[in-house]
Amino acid sequence: MPTTPRPQSRPATRRARPDAWAAPGMSRRPPSSSPPMRRVTSTAYACRWTAVSRRAAELRSAMPRCAGNRTGSCEAVVPCANMARRVRQLPGRRDMRAYLTLLSRPQVARLAISAVASRIAAPMLSLSLLLAVNSSLGSYGSAAGVLSGYAAALAVAVPVAGRLVDRLRPRRVLACYLVANMAAYTVLLWALTQHASVGVLIASAAVLGATTPPAGPVVRSSWPVLVSGEQLKTAFALDAVLNEVMFVTGPLIVSGLMAFASPNAAVVCAACGTTAGVLLLLTVSLPPPTGERAERHFLGPLSHGQVRVLLGIVVCDTVAYGGMVVAIAALAGGDGSGGSSGVLLSVLSLGGVISALIYGARERKGRPGPQLAMYHAASAALLLISAQVSHLVWAGLVLLVVGMVGGPRDTLHQVVLGEAAPEGYRTEAFAWMSTFMWGGYALGSSLSGQLVSADDGSHTWAFAAAAAAAALAAVVSLLVRPAPATTGAADQAPAGEDQREIL
Repeated sequence: MPTTPRPQSRPATRRARPDAWAAPGMSRRPPSSSPPMRRVTSTAYACRWTAVSRRAAELRSAMPRCAGNRTGSCEAVVPCANMARRVRQLPGRRDMRAYLTLLSRPQVARLAISAVASRIAAPMLSLSLLLAVNSSLGSYGSAAGVLSGYAAALAVAVPVAGRLVDRLRPRRVLACYLVANMAAYTVLLWALTQHASVGVLIASAAVLGATTPPAGPVVRSSWPVLVSGEQLKTAFALDAVLNEVMFVTGPLIVSGLMAFASPNAAVVCAACGTTAGVLLLLTVSLPPPTGERAERHFLGPLSHGQVRVLLGIVVCDTVAYGGMVVAIAALAGGDGSGGSSGVLLSVLSLGGVISALIYGARERKGRPGPQLAMYHAASAALLLISAQVSHLVWAGLVLLVVGMVGGPRDTLHQVVLGEAAPEGYRTEAFAWMSTFMWGGYALGSSLSGQLVSADDGSHTWAFAAAAAAAALAAVVSLLVRPAPATTGAADQAPAGEDQREIL
């Protein structure tokens, strides 16, 4: 009986060892199975799709095509995997997935959510307190005085809170401030419901500002500890985006609450936001205080020259922003559409959000000083163009570009300040940044208000003053020097933790 001839075995040279298929993230199945073939095709396609530079294009052109068949014989598996790994390690190769990678790190998502809850309370309280005092006393002048008392106390007290965080345990300081702040909220609400005098309301608002928990400085000082150096700019970009979004969203929430509730209810919602944000921040493993008590300088971070330079830039930036707010209101009022000022401010914030997201997803290159000078010079030029624009549509387009220049500028500024501040003064440095921001904003808005009044309501000189402040910031930025490289706690993670897949 004739026997069926047995098929000849595949040559040894065509059979790859199982280890040859064991590129990181790939299956160890034998070559005869089909899933590796699909994975190879996906890897080769991903190699071509993720090329973002000339070197990546050269690798892509040199990458062999997968010529396997249904039996799974493909000799290009290992070269494809190696090229994919090389493409992934190219400098500058990042995209918006950098934010997903950042949020996937331990505790980063909780830190971001706590920042959202605590920061939305500030713009909500500013508007709701103004409306509540006006409803109680019937005077916008008294309401402005109460709000000024709150802002002044907050600006003076936040560096003290930042220094306490650097000296003591952050959780202990945040918890004590939260208890005192909730007591101050209770007293303020009682004074509003009892229609107390303006002096009592100003004192209550001042106590409320002085007891505000330093959640913002703590969050900013925690980024260099929780994330690695290469993701630090992405973290600060996310921080800047959240700040812009909350600045726009807070007043909108208050406006929605006013449709069916009283202004006092909006003040209660602001208190709830502060409480939720601080309580969530207490669950994050915050950095312990560093630095010996005997080695601390009385001036804290202000004793360091680079910190003083960067805080001076903060003053110039916020003077320009305060001037822009007044100039935009004058521009809208001169065109006969005062309500459009809010739309123009939203366009300005939208440009900052978009550019900060894009900038944070890219690798940081170059020296920070010339980059900051370039961004400020561009802002000054655009503000001078805004001074000559009178049509709202063109003004909106110019302000959109102004915002897109400001997003990378503010992100880079926070990164450089975090690097320049010594370990034992980082929280206090960011607290001083908040103080200088409040002071610069008040100076810029008051100066621009005087210029608008002197020019019969015209926006020209207000924009010109903002441009002058931005130009001064460009000059001061040339004094910024790159800080020595530092390694955060996140850099001490195992090297293979972030290399779980090829692409």
